[in-house]
Amino acid sequence: MFLGASASSKREMQGKVPGHLLLLSAVLALSAFLNLSRLRSEGYANVYYAATVKDMLASWHNFFFASYDAGFVSVDKPPLGFWIQAASAYLFGFHGWSILLPQALAGVLSVALLYYLVRRSFGPVAGLLAALALALTPISVATSRHNNLESLLALTVLLAAWAFILAAETGRLRWLVVGALVVGVGFNIKMLEAFLVLPAFYLLYLVAAPVGWRRRVIHLGLATVVIVAASLPWVVAVDLTPADQRPYVGSSSFDTETDLIVGWNGVERLAGSDKDVGDPGPFRFFDPQLGGQIGWLLPLAIVGLVAASWRSWQRRPRLPLSRKEDQALMLWGTWLTSQVVLFSVAGDWDPYYLVMLAPAVAALVGVGVVALWDDYRSPGWRGWLMPLTLLGTASLQLYILVHYPHWSHWLAPTIAILCLAAAGSLVVTRPTPRLRVSGYPLAAISVGILSLFFAPSVWAASTMWYGAETRAPIAGPKIVAGETSSRFGSDGDEVAPMVDYLEANQGDATYLVAAIDSGVASPIILNTDEPVIAFGGLEGRDPVFSIKRLAGLVNQGSVRFFIIKERDIEHAAKLGTARGHLKLDEQVPRLEQLPHLKARLKALEDFHEMKEVRWITDTCERVPQGLWQSSTSKSSNSTVLLYDCGTGAL
Repeated sequence: MFLGASASSKREMQGKVPGHLLLLSAVLALSAFLNLSRLRSEGYANVYYAATVKDMLASWHNFFFASYDAGFVSVDKPPLGFWIQAASAYLFGFHGWSILLPQALAGVLSVALLYYLVRRSFGPVAGLLAALALALTPISVATSRHNNLESLLALTVLLAAWAFILAAETGRLRWLVVGALVVGVGFNIKMLEAFLVLPAFYLLYLVAAPVGWRRRVIHLGLATVVIVAASLPWVVAVDLTPADQRPYVGSSSFDTETDLIVGWNGVERLAGSDKDVGDPGPFRFFDPQLGGQIGWLLPLAIVGLVAASWRSWQRRPRLPLSRKEDQALMLWGTWLTSQVVLFSVAGDWDPYYLVMLAPAVAALVGVGVVALWDDYRSPGWRGWLMPLTLLGTASLQLYILVHYPHWSHWLAPTIAILCLAAAGSLVVTRPTPRLRVSGYPLAAISVGILSLFFAPSVWAASTMWYGAETRAPIAGPKIVAGETSSRFGSDGDEVAPMVDYLEANQGDATYLVAAIDSGVASPIILNTDEPVIAFGGLEGRDPVFSIKRLAGLVNQGSVRFFIIKERDIEHAAKLGTARGHLKLDEQVPRLEQLPHLKARLKALEDFHEMKEVRWITDTCERVPQGLWQSSTSKSSNSTVLLYDCGTGAL
């Protein structure tokens, strides 16, 4: 379709395409449809983040510190993305769709911006193909329909890329500073994840800026200072605030944002292990966990990068790179390769992180198709790369589809037949000069390329029909029936019957309830207008309170009810048995002697959790399940327990 709209020469290919703005409008309309349709079906998406936004709207203190609960523990991310969501909820009312709206719009804007960035260097055909590829990238659509912050971050880094491109073309420091400031903004959305694009940005300026080498290095040094200065003001403000005047920094080990950046959101992502992203290595992008999210067009992008780089090398460009095409190829190529390497070796991350890779994949799909088409029309062996690439990409798509038999029984034959027909037509017509200049090869390659978009289109569209409250956004049909990525659904079902009982018996208590973790607290926060405490933070491991402080809240009448889980009691009992006769002041020195810091921190967290849970079970009275759970409830064997501390405290 897009190739058929182009002229037959490279000059015309890079010039204006009749109706290209109309085609762009169609691509943007498609993106808006995928991102916005049935948005209400997503509910609150990640209820941990949704509860954070609701509590941030309760007070300026909660808003500034990004408090998850009633001001005692913060969310495990920086605040800017949640500030944007809170602004949307303030304008349109607090609903699921109002906190998802900013991400959906950011996804559409990212498609438009990528089109502009690719078009200015490689022409409208490449720009349109890149925009279409990004609009149909399944994981990009999934995150655009979710309250995770990746869509906002992707738009931010694309804006930064625009500034760095202008800086590389002009050598002007002001554009470099603008780009650095925008990267700093990205840091305040998702911390170190915003820095994943810096190798591509820095290398681009280093090899392309039309100024001397010494000046380039100085400029990049200044840009680094600007990035740090733009990234850290909120972090410094939080860490300098006395701990008793702000929430505990959720998911940190030492109650500082600096530790959260370096630890939970830093080293842990590299050194940890997560089965959700498959085994380390470059082939993990085609595993069931990741293949359906971004692997469909990755081979086409890689071959396209090689083909375009070969053509660039033939021109023997000198440093600094002066042509826009060479500069853009440097940017997108480095962006792709650096992140493919990182995600191949990193151990603990979620599939939605691949949104950071999506712009480079999409851009190189557009650039690569144009380069492969030019090679096809030129003499030489590289002309055979186009049909071979179609067949190779289709083969990998069929490999991914093997894991989805319900869908592959019709998708696989469709893709195979169309790609074989297109590749065969290209092979037959290439040796024939008369046919080679006709529209027949254009039709063949258009059919072949568009057939490669079928599977990602289905996966992207599936996000509209599989909407649910999930911790992490993911696209595509489920491999196993009933499979869900939600960690909150079961807890939400179990604590829902408690709400009426808690509200009826709250009395003069300031807080409705104190819950062990966010899985229990979030549904209550979202379904009531009363303040709730999450005394264990996200996963119940954060040392938010000391026993003395908890007892003080109870004695003051500020909180009466506590919710814990059976597994927490069992875990506390095991820790108590392991501790034996050791006293508290004897335990910490022994922990200091553990050889690995991670083991020490884990032991400290477990020991702290044991104290809290044991104090609740020893001091407070368990509320019989029959008092708060209706006879028609589905959770007859609840694993959450309610304790009433109104009759006794330390």
